[in-house]
Amino acid sequence: MGPPLVFPGVEDHYPNSLTLKQVQILFRHGERTPVHRSIQQWDKWGFPIFWPLCESSRSSRTGLINPKIKQVTTFEYEREIETLTEEDPSPLFATAGKKGICTEGQLTDRGRLSGHYLGEQLRELYVDKLAFLPRNFTKHSDIYLRTTGIVRSRETLQQVFNGLYPLNGHSVTPKILERFPFEENLHPMVHCPRLSELRRQFRAAAAKKWNPQLEEASQVLRDILSNPEGKITVGDDNNKDEAWAIVDTYSSALAHNIKAPPGFANRQVVNTVAKAALEAEFVGYGKNAEMKQLGMGRFFAEVLQRMTIGDPIMSDNVAEISQMLGQKETKVYRKVPLLALYGAHDSSIGAILSSLGVFDYRWINFTSHITFELFEEKIKSSTWSLGGPGKFVRVKYNGRPMTISACEPKGKHWGDDGSFCTMAAFQELLRSVSPRDWSSQCKEHLGELAPELSEVSEEVTALV
Repeated sequence: MGPPLVFPGVEDHYPNSLTLKQVQILFRHGERTPVHRSIQQWDKWGFPIFWPLCESSRSSRTGLINPKIKQVTTFEYEREIETLTEEDPSPLFATAGKKGICTEGQLTDRGRLSGHYLGEQLRELYVDKLAFLPRNFTKHSDIYLRTTGIVRSRETLQQVFNGLYPLNGHSVTPKILERFPFEENLHPMVHCPRLSELRRQFRAAAAKKWNPQLEEASQVLRDILSNPEGKITVGDDNNKDEAWAIVDTYSSALAHNIKAPPGFANRQVVNTVAKAALEAEFVGYGKNAEMKQLGMGRFFAEVLQRMTIGDPIMSDNVAEISQMLGQKETKVYRKVPLLALYGAHDSSIGAILSSLGVFDYRWINFTSHITFELFEEKIKSSTWSLGGPGKFVRVKYNGRPMTISACEPKGKHWGDDGSFCTMAAFQELLRSVSPRDWSSQCKEHLGELAPELSEVSEEVTALV
């Protein structure tokens, strides 16, 4: 299933001298079907075009309004997929005796299980081992739940919560929050002209670097390309054989134990295509200050806000953080939640890790997750004078503590463990990757080339 969360000796990662105060976790959705139609070229190898892996979502229910009885009733139905082919334009049931056919990009039964297992692991760690979370869910103020508007992310969040608190483990109905698209900050694929421009520039720079190196991959994988004369590339959304689309489809097959075409047995080729795709998509967030701020910057500001609002030592930061979030008026939470769960995407995780300087450019697995843990010292020490009452923040990726370079210098971390950033160091870091005014910055510097790309300015300008 998904990456492991709880590692052997987990108690060693939670020192007795520190008290866990809050946890925020952003995770990618569970396993899904491919979102790209390039797989239609793979069926000659026995690769399925239709994936019967969504039996759990075959039966559905929705609310109906009946004006005669003046109440909402439940309507249950079964969903089947109908498709047309070029050879036969007449309606054809794609189910063909198979149940639970998935649509493109749909969370599969295995993806639902992965979300549930992640929730169970969270319960094992934060409820059973650390006794940080209550055994039963009784108050909405304890847990904050939010997802993007993409169905697979919402459904994964539902599964994660059910693994954390089974149906018999909560006495109140959970509230899952979503935002309007123009207010979304859980992924960087938002309408921001300057961010879109910078992404195009860095993708063009990646194309200049990687496309010649992808010639060999195009030869090895020629049998699965949409065009026999085509090439695998990065930076070209109009190419059906774009590197991201190919590796994404392959990773979906691998996650469901579906045998891929023989060309994928060449691991060196697959790794080259994957690295090219990842670099084209995320390297800009690690190099360019504007991309850090405009991509996931508002989310960083919100993480910091959720940690510090309600803390009297930090309350003077409320107005500044609210401005980063693009809020016209300062908003104060009545109670800081113990746990925040965010249902998001691989684009979210890659941008966050790259912005923090800890991305290893390996493919982001389904249900991969980034954890922000807030700690407080039990006994007063010298760190109380460094921007907070002995508070520290640790970032984990798939359960492993990450050491962030900004927190490595002496005085910027707890004891000898560089993964525990002082709150002052963490605030300084998140301020550097958060926008001063996101809406305004999205309209600034349009037409300008990212300074990091000055050495290849002519080539990039020609490709954008």
